Amino acid sequence: MPLISVIIPNYNNAQWLSLCLESCINQSGDFEKEIIVVDDQSTDESWEILKKIQKANSNEIFIYRNPEKGGNQARNFGFSRSSGDYIQWLDSDDTLLPGKFDTQLIFLENNSTVDIVYSDWRMDYFEDGIKIREELRTSRNHQSFVNTLMKDEWLPNNSYLLRRKTAELLHKNNAWNLERKVAQDREYFTMAAIYGARFSYVKGFFSVYNRWSENTVSSIDFKSRLKLNLQLEFKFIELIKEQEWMNRTMKRELISILKTHELKSCYYDPRLRILNPISFFNIKWGIIHYKMRVVIPFVWSYQMILYYFNQLRN
Repeated sequence: MPLISVIIPNYNNAQWLSLCLESCINQSGDFEKEIIVVDDQSTDESWEILKKIQKANSNEIFIYRNPEKGGNQARNFGFSRSSGDYIQWLDSDDTLLPGKFDTQLIFLENNSTVDIVYSDWRMDYFEDGIKIREELRTSRNHQSFVNTLMKDEWLPNNSYLLRRKTAELLHKNNAWNLERKVAQDREYFTMAAIYGARFSYVKGFFSVYNRWSENTVSSIDFKSRLKLNLQLEFKFIELIKEQEWMNRTMKRELISILKTHELKSCYYDPRLRILNPISFFNIKWGIIHYKMRVVIPFVWSYQMILYYFNQLRN
């Protein structure tokens, strides 16, 4: 019987822990599961709640204290303690919906060429601890999911279920990057696609992403986020260049998308400098908002002048 490892980093999410873990415990089907929670040195009541829930579900829930601080450190530590055939990443303030494991697992078991599946999901918005609205987000199959991820068409990490062999490859290549402060799950799953993992869509709403507080990693200063994203896009470009499974046309397409993202970042913050030159004819206008398109040629000209001026100086 296949084993699914659910890996949950937690930091000061005492109010959400019970709901999160119940959503895992209640998953049923022809599989076994291990729910691994790594507490990231919380200062609230998280550890006491975890001990209580673990005591009542000792055959499925395993709790650890993170030996070092950091969300990605907690994820990596949790993975090192896992043994499942399949890996489910889940944040402690999010939940799973009934049927996720059963439906996605059946698909993976019947489609050996697929490495990662994803499904529809729901965004719940909270204000002062009260849910104010829900938004349903439907997905679909894409001809090239790596192309889709490059455009930053975001899915929460609890939407996915992946094979262990894929998670092991990503773990080996530091996909949960200890230095990454933003876009952590974007980096993880985009790296999976760059390394050639095959994604497929499974219909159904199976996960909930809760947006409940401004006090999250996503609240980092906007301009700091732009700079960090610029660095991430540079990393993706270098990884794409190394991939032997990609042909030259695919590499050129993906790199053009990433370089267009760089231009967009420079639009929002003119102090930023592109890390890669881009031909004007390779700009991907389809991923640029129509209100921005009039200005982008000027952004491109300014950035190209600065780039080649700096090249001459160096």
